Amino acid sequence: MTVRKRQLLWILPLVAALGLGGWWMFRRTEGPRVEVLRPVRQPMVQTIVISGRVVQRRQSVLGSLIAGTVAEVPVDDGDRVEADALLARLADEDALANLAEAEAAVSEAEARLARVRGVGRRMAEQSLRQAIIEAKQAEIEFERQQALAGTGAVSELSFERARRDRDQARSRRISAALEVAAAAPKGSDVAMAAAALSRAQARLTAAQVALENTRIRAPLPGVVLKRHVEPGEVVQPGEAVITFAGDGPLQVRIQPDESNLALLQVGQAALVSSEAFPGQRLPASIRRIAPSVDPIRGTVEVDLDIEDESDRRPAMTTTVEIEVGRMARALGLPSWSTRDLGSDSPWGLVAEGGEAERREVQLGLEGDDLVEVVSGLGEEDRVLSPTLPIEEGDPVRLRKGQGAAGFGGEEDG
Repeated sequence: MTVRKRQLLWILPLVAALGLGGWWMFRRTEGPRVEVLRPVRQPMVQTIVISGRVVQRRQSVLGSLIAGTVAEVPVDDGDRVEADALLARLADEDALANLAEAEAAVSEAEARLARVRGVGRRMAEQSLRQAIIEAKQAEIEFERQQALAGTGAVSELSFERARRDRDQARSRRISAALEVAAAAPKGSDVAMAAAALSRAQARLTAAQVALENTRIRAPLPGVVLKRHVEPGEVVQPGEAVITFAGDGPLQVRIQPDESNLALLQVGQAALVSSEAFPGQRLPASIRRIAPSVDPIRGTVEVDLDIEDESDRRPAMTTTVEIEVGRMARALGLPSWSTRDLGSDSPWGLVAEGGEAERREVQLGLEGDDLVEVVSGLGEEDRVLSPTLPIEEGDPVRLRKGQGAAGFGGEEDG
């Protein structure tokens, strides 16, 4: 083998290696050809979809205000009752005894105040008038007996009896006069008696309330949906005893997450559907948003009025779709193209100057598969898919291709 051939044998692999390295460096410098997405302006609607139940507008859970043992529950599920009907009663022996004692105390205080205010004086004055009449009659009879005794027309016994009756009548008149004087009311006595009566009446009111607290009554005409306790069970204050639905219109109740609270407002339109009536989507609107959030579940109670409730039944499961935002020309991107979606700092990679550049973005409406870009991207920006193995600062080249449905692809320059 000549020297020239030996040189060619080692020069050719070297050239090949150099060519391959140059191609690799060229590819490394320019980066891979990639498809990109361009934000597109289009109509966008954001909705919240959540399950709910049909309830009576006046549905409520009735509980006990006090702790006690259930004595009776005279109603069953489905019973129709009138307003103020007894639904459940707790043991009330102590409450009844306290009420009787308070009533007696009020009666006694009323009698004392009446005596102090002059009822006793009026009675004493009436007794005095009667005693004066009787004393006068006795005096007349004594004088008649005395005149007859001088003629011997009456016996000495009759005369002495008339004398005795006159003296006793005089004594009763004097006693009655003293009672009238003693019955004159004093201002301090009246005030003390009135205060005692007020205290007794307050204790009576408290006893009446305590007795009524052993009763759970229907607040209005309606239906017992569920009884939660049985006789003999012990209940605590606030514990559910009866679920009650008052007569009135139906509504739908949902419990969305508190994170959606800022998107909801009274009067907002919605659509209600149910598996029982497929294909029906009834118009509805938000009637009430609870003023507080459930601290355990982190949800807020929302009630909606439905326009046509004829086919709906209490406790029926429903699906509620609430429109919370709409724009005719929102700058949108597929939701999957935005990184850290749902965080406080969403971002994306765009092709800029042949490199992958990080852009912080502010998002607005969220549709089924789209998000609105409020700031950080424009219509001319080219967004790199998160599925690509590209990081910030990596070189990229654009190639022809189709973007996601409704979004433009970018051509290679």
